Amino acid sequence: MKNLVISVPRLEIHRPPISTAIVAETIRLTGESVQAMDLNCDFFHYLANRQAYYNYDEIWDKQRSATYAEMKTIINFIKKNSLQEIGKYDRYWISVFSDSATIFTSILCRLIRKHLKNKIIILGGPGVNEVNISDKNKTFGSTMKNLGLCDMFITGEGEKIIEQVVNGKLEGPGINNINSIQINDLDSLPYPNYSFYDLDRYDYLLKDKEVFIVGSRGCVRRCTYCDVARYWPKFRYRSGQNIADEMINHYEKHGVNRFYFTDSLINGSMKAFNDMCEVLANYNQKHKAGFSWKGQFIFRPKNQLPKDHFATVAAAGGSEFYVGVETGSDKIRWEMDKKFTNKDIDFQLEEFNKHGITVIFLMLIGYVTETLDDHRETLKMFKRWQKYVATGTIKGIDLATGLKFLHDTPLERQIDKHGVYFLKGNDQRRDVQTTDLWQAKCNPELDVPERIRRRIETHREAIKYNWPIWRGAQRLKSVKLMSEKYLKFIKDQPDDPKKTKIENLNFFE
Repeated sequence: MKNLVISVPRLEIHRPPISTAIVAETIRLTGESVQAMDLNCDFFHYLANRQAYYNYDEIWDKQRSATYAEMKTIINFIKKNSLQEIGKYDRYWISVFSDSATIFTSILCRLIRKHLKNKIIILGGPGVNEVNISDKNKTFGSTMKNLGLCDMFITGEGEKIIEQVVNGKLEGPGINNINSIQINDLDSLPYPNYSFYDLDRYDYLLKDKEVFIVGSRGCVRRCTYCDVARYWPKFRYRSGQNIADEMINHYEKHGVNRFYFTDSLINGSMKAFNDMCEVLANYNQKHKAGFSWKGQFIFRPKNQLPKDHFATVAAAGGSEFYVGVETGSDKIRWEMDKKFTNKDIDFQLEEFNKHGITVIFLMLIGYVTETLDDHRETLKMFKRWQKYVATGTIKGIDLATGLKFLHDTPLERQIDKHGVYFLKGNDQRRDVQTTDLWQAKCNPELDVPERIRRRIETHREAIKYNWPIWRGAQRLKSVKLMSEKYLKFIKDQPDDPKKTKIENLNFFE
């Protein structure tokens, strides 16, 4: 049987997809014929320019519906650019990376069913488990199967399940159910095989090629707003030696020396992280490989770090880390279960500055318990750490859009505790609740207009102190869409006193 592994929008375009590189290699090792197709990359090249590609993010993220012209573009891309090649294969493994991949997947599967008969469609990836907030008993995978738009969906970690399906086992944990079993020995899994892709086609952020790498699955933290534990309840990690060996393999096979870790936290296991750094530092010194790698990082207290820790990290190629700082308030950060303080940030910023490591702050403005004083602490941080912006140590900040209540998170389980309620009738696609328009009885001052005001004030403060804002215009556009939904909600309430607060939303004029 001829297998085709398919990646779909939305994924980032700066690196080849790792999930399908792993799936395709897993199938190859069973002895079956397999090829991979990156429709996300193809769609990027199909459109006129980079901005045209990014404009579709609002559709994939369900912030608005596609226009007639946009829907026609998507359908024509699949029918005229992809369907003929897809038709050469018998079985399709479609990777649904997240909820942002469900719209394209639905369209693709409908076109396959209409134009390609007797083909087998298998869906996998985290997006298969996504649920509609109005009906949490229906996942995307089960809905697609019930509609006849796929023959099977796989949940959880797929390497072992894929082997079983290829060998004819069509029932069991993770096959058409959410009862998947985690894999404990990650060192035993195959490396992703990037030979399935043309590495010259990707929109690399720098001139050099860069690929993804996975060092762990799950997370050592349980941040209240995060749903990682839903997919990976148990934190597991590869040995530092195994991770370093894979990076060296990609370097020697493809000439790739730049890597981005997909881990929730690259330093979740300090032992594995330290072992990896020592191996890479020694290889770098001997072979002049010039490794450079980045990923999500957690700030830790000074007493948890070995001597000369950051010198070794830098020698190994650690270059840029994304840290969920979230807020300038120690109180709020602790309530989020982040477990580090502003003093910890002070220490590690100084170490980063000393060893030439850069950092991008990831922020979450308007946490459910955030008071005005907490917000003011966030505003103070721009002046407090501006000197590291001046040296280039703080490379940028992502202010995001705001807090959403993701399914099966600690925060969702605290909805009753905080008295959280959602405003209805404001989703542009359906008459259901939407998780960005929420308010909480425990913190009535933090209503939707106030969260928007604080988000804009934070943006202005970042500009004032010259902090580079990552995708600032696009994030503000998302805030504007949220504001417009709220305005529509208010206008539909004939006697609501909150009408007096509409002036707070006129910033986008």
